[in-house]
Amino acid sequence: MQQRLGSGREGLPVLHTPPFPAILLLPLKTKFKMVKVAIAGGSSPTLGESLVSALLSTNGRHTPIILSRQSDNTRISSNVEIRQVDYTSHTSLVNALRDIDVVISVLLIPGPEFITYQINLLHAAEEAGCRRFAPSEFALSSEAHEKVDILSAKLTTWDAVRSSVERGKIDAARFPCGMFMNYLGIGCPPSKRKDALAGFSEGPYLFHLEGDNPWVEVPLKEDDGQFSSLIMTNIRDIGKFITAAIDLEEPWSGRELGMAGETINFRDAIAICEQYIGKKIEVRPVTKAQLSEKLQEVPKNNFIEYMECQLSIAGTEELFLFEATLNKLCPQVRPMTITEFMQTFWTGL
Repeated sequence: MQQRLGSGREGLPVLHTPPFPAILLLPLKTKFKMVKVAIAGGSSPTLGESLVSALLSTNGRHTPIILSRQSDNTRISSNVEIRQVDYTSHTSLVNALRDIDVVISVLLIPGPEFITYQINLLHAAEEAGCRRFAPSEFALSSEAHEKVDILSAKLTTWDAVRSSVERGKIDAARFPCGMFMNYLGIGCPPSKRKDALAGFSEGPYLFHLEGDNPWVEVPLKEDDGQFSSLIMTNIRDIGKFITAAIDLEEPWSGRELGMAGETINFRDAIAICEQYIGKKIEVRPVTKAQLSEKLQEVPKNNFIEYMECQLSIAGTEELFLFEATLNKLCPQVRPMTITEFMQTFWTGL
């Protein structure tokens, strides 16, 4: 659902080719032009790799350029330019962005530097004459972020971005994607695990499909006590959606351009998972009151557990959902569904 604190979280190793075409239609609101795209954090093995790979798949129409604090990264393809930058230096960033059209940030930096680096990047993009900017979001809506302490940095950054858009300094958007579908790959057959996780190296959240006794924690809706719903998107599809958004002729206009691999109720998601893992899944429903009580017992310095508990509380308010605007604007992107994901990575050896 979110980029979570830890190592090895911002990119992906091996591209998975879905058993269906990625592009089928030409959107009416799309205008193709050659674009140079700078990706802050593009050397990461999850979102960075997803975006770089999607841009490279345009066969030269778009050129990805990675911004990195390191001058050399052996994981990056030799045909992708890396520009070393200092995110604390306005001059360094402006010089790196002089010929760039679009700046996309997938930075994940624990602590207050996250805000500083992103706002520095924004203002450098403005001075360098870049057309578009997207901060590192790739989680939920702003309303949901208000409920999660550790995600509040995204709100501060987004306020600065919106201000720049309103003053006509740059075009921008934020890209919520929901929960990474790749959480469902934890515990899949070892021969398929690398592709299923797409560089994601964190432990399970909500869906615990590994082992002999799989279980799923389900936040119950606050209003009626029924199972809540959520949005899941495969990391590999996120880069495709953003590439399609870059092709949009209409301005981003400081909007929330959400994407969804699939919008689904927890009950239906559990049924699909059971079908492919071949085991009965224990359902552990939790109410907002139970989660709030649990939150009081979690030390605030236990960042991951505290964040997960707050996220689950947001789920009880149906804040795992948002408008999947990019799915409507970019119908040529055919994201992987949960059924396709489970069929691809949980069947066979």
